[in-house]
Amino acid sequence: MQALLRAYREHGLPFFEGVTLAPYTTLRVGGPARCLVTPKDYQQACLAVDLAFKVGVPVFFLGGGSNLLVRDGGMPGVVVDLKGLNQLRYLGKGLVEAEAGVSLGALLRFCHQKGLSGLEFLAGVPATVGGIVRMNAGAFGYEVKDLLQEVTVWHGGQVETLRAPDLKFVYRCWGGPSGALILKALFLFRPLPPEDIEERLRYFLGRRRDRQPVGEATAGCIFKNPEGIAAGFLLDKIGLKGFTHGRAHFSRKHANFIVTKKGAKAEDVLFLIDKAKEEVMRAFGIELREEVVVVGEA
Repeated sequence: MQALLRAYREHGLPFFEGVTLAPYTTLRVGGPARCLVTPKDYQQACLAVDLAFKVGVPVFFLGGGSNLLVRDGGMPGVVVDLKGLNQLRYLGKGLVEAEAGVSLGALLRFCHQKGLSGLEFLAGVPATVGGIVRMNAGAFGYEVKDLLQEVTVWHGGQVETLRAPDLKFVYRCWGGPSGALILKALFLFRPLPPEDIEERLRYFLGRRRDRQPVGEATAGCIFKNPEGIAAGFLLDKIGLKGFTHGRAHFSRKHANFIVTKKGAKAEDVLFLIDKAKEEVMRAFGIELREEVVVVGEA
């Protein structure tokens, strides 16, 4: 690791050691990153990853920190914070190019101003472009894959552009190459008057606020929906809504959300995840699978 840090210094890459990751996640829990790199653009991001891969140091890409649970032991390798990849460009004819670190909120505002519609169904989700692509984010019957045209990635030591039709999208997964760093995405939106887009934004945000604990410390849905049934329904049926362990509890509004309070630990959340999986298997014979990405050391 020390050799890698020296290389980062030599190349002028901004990084910090021993940074607690809890403030970088929407769950507000998690231990420290051995090294947190904060590239200013995608060229620096590629260099940071390339140098780490050459010496065999594991790399994790951090976007908005939603849909993420970092264990209390933290991350032993390199965490690359992608917020510096924040460029947005309108290419005309409904095409928008957005770098991976662009916040979903910024993209929605940009599209609203341009009279471009399509992503309103994600209003209120604290995510980044890289995250919504990697997870094929969806809600209310819509998915990101329906708007995506291309994804530019760093993979295998080089930058390449992948056509969306060639990606194997599945439920909450983009199907791209393992370990690839998403650099930017190209979306195709449809024209719509800004006042109509604003109405759609209010509609979807209202539905989300009615059903989900918006504004609280959560990671979004904890479990993927088993085929034909909602995970939240199963958790509600076995009485886990509101169930608490330590400083974390299943939301009283939506049982598939875990909410943390100040002082919570990742182990509190992991306890609830394990309990839910055990109880659902016992009651229904159904195996719940995590939608939240769990990383780091115990």
